[in-house]
Amino acid sequence: MLLPLFGQDVVKSEQVKVETPEGYKAQVVVFLSQKCPCSNSHIEELKKLAKDFPDVRFVAVHSNIDEDPQKVREYFTKIDLPFPVVQDDNNKIADRFKAMKTPHAYVLVKDEIVYRGGVSDSKNYRPENRLYLREALEDLKNQRPLRTPEARTLGCAIPRS
Repeated sequence: MLLPLFGQDVVKSEQVKVETPEGYKAQVVVFLSQKCPCSNSHIEELKKLAKDFPDVRFVAVHSNIDEDPQKVREYFTKIDLPFPVVQDDNNKIADRFKAMKTPHAYVLVKDEIVYRGGVSDSKNYRPENRLYLREALEDLKNQRPLRTPEARTLGCAIPRS
């Protein structure tokens, strides 16, 4: 099931692949939750990242089976992400990426995952945190090796069926 259109384009769960879509330098796949305070605290940073890196495609994935579908729709409508949100009803995407928590972010270049981990070094975002996802995107933009290709993910567990 795909959530109603949130963001700029419709993305079906089978389109969330481990590869960068044509026309983009990279793709960020980030797992988010409606009720996780850790996930929610990183929303503004994710919005800034999407604005700051227009040549990167962002896709949010909601995989939490324990959240009310109506509340999920209301939440993602309210936060108004500038990129699409995909509903992952059977944890297929979470399983494919081995995502365990929210927010859990992945950066893909071509068919390779070059970064996996948290958006920041804390379960609660603050500007003074170490911003792992931002660092990874800056390193890619500047054609440098990633300072941290894998970082710890702190947040709420993604429940499985």
